Amino acid sequence: MNINAREYFTAKTGERSIRAIAEKSGLDSSVTTRQLNGASGLKVETVVAICRAYQLDMAEVFVAVEFLTMDEALRFNRSFKLASVSDLELSKEMLRRVAAGSAGDSITSPVSEEIIDSVLREVEDARAADRKSSWDLAADDRNDRTPTEEG
Repeated sequence: MNINAREYFTAKTGERSIRAIAEKSGLDSSVTTRQLNGASGLKVETVVAICRAYQLDMAEVFVAVEFLTMDEALRFNRSFKLASVSDLELSKEMLRRVAAGSAGDSITSPVSEEIIDSVLREVEDARAADRKSSWDLAADDRNDRTPTEEG
């Protein structure tokens, strides 16, 4: 690790001592002192506890202590953010990219008939079995509706 963990965490937390950091984080002060002074390897559990206690951005801290590279942290954050976006918002972004001319082939190429048939078959089979398909459930979960479904 290229950074001095003791200096880094005292600066990030605003504390004057590792003992204070450990106490607020619910950690053993002697173990935390050894880890932050570099006498023993810094443990993920220690860093997580400190981040939680002080509401520090874990991705930023994990990069600083070299648990993650910056590229890994960015990919990690991006996937979590993407999961929180609604289907409607994703669709709007895809259309924005198409209109701007920045969309890749995967968006602008026509969808194959095989994929369309597969989706339709799943929906029809679900309705025949008096259940909702995953496509219906996704729309219900997010309250997304096509223009014909809006009332």
